[in-house]
Amino acid sequence: MIKTILVCVDGSKYAGGAADAAIWLAKAFDARLRAISVADTRLLEGPWLADLSGMAGAQPFHALVPQFEEVLKTKARSAAQAVTLAAAREGVSCSAEAPVGRLVHEILEAERTAELVVMGQRGEGFETTGEWLGSNVERVVRKSSKPCLVTPATFRPVRRILAAYDGSAHANRAMYSSFDLARALKAGLAVLTVAGEGDAPRRSRLLQEACDLAKQQGVAAEAIASEGTPEKRIVEIAREQGFDLIVMGAYGHTRLRELVLGSVTSYVIRAGEVPVLLVR
Repeated sequence: MIKTILVCVDGSKYAGGAADAAIWLAKAFDARLRAISVADTRLLEGPWLADLSGMAGAQPFHALVPQFEEVLKTKARSAAQAVTLAAAREGVSCSAEAPVGRLVHEILEAERTAELVVMGQRGEGFETTGEWLGSNVERVVRKSSKPCLVTPATFRPVRRILAAYDGSAHANRAMYSSFDLARALKAGLAVLTVAGEGDAPRRSRLLQEACDLAKQQGVAAEAIASEGTPEKRIVEIAREQGFDLIVMGAYGHTRLRELVLGSVTSYVIRAGEVPVLLVR
């Protein structure tokens, strides 16, 4: 059962989607909500601040550190407090936290007392540089011991859940999370297995495993078998069939492939058009 939700925000439109999702879930689960926005001290180090102060015509850049740090603190407090105001409008109590430190470290410290971490698919920098700040999202996901919900810029209530299953231990735990969510949210559930061309026996075996798990838990689940590249088919099926949430294990069997080619997890959270719940 989810008792405390930690939502990570930075003032971007993607953080807005995370806040909307966290507030909706807090209301659905009658959970405590905590909003955290980190004044990231990495932005006060080295080249980034040197470039910024250089553009402002001020050198040496270290003389500007206290001023920039205060700006970061103010911005973080404002982003966290904005969530508390939005939550209050929905009748949800929310506390605001604006620690100063390294972003990933502070989030991992804060998650200790939460059952779910919610964050935006992209960060504030994406809107100005076009870069995917998944470096931060992915670092949190890889190091977090808690389920992580990664959201796009907009959120809609969860009515249909797609649970991806590949037979791994992480996917097995993700299945149980999808059962709990389907029951709590009164949402429809479908289980999906994807295998390569010519691997129909494995696909059928995995799908049967997933359906057996659902049956054991007394949860009605639609069965979907697909052929192709797992990460692409997960995203495509979620879009084509109108699912509101993807649930999957944070890592699958192909760890070497993840390191060399980029993980299924990374692709789905980057390309997904609906929230993705990643379960370890």
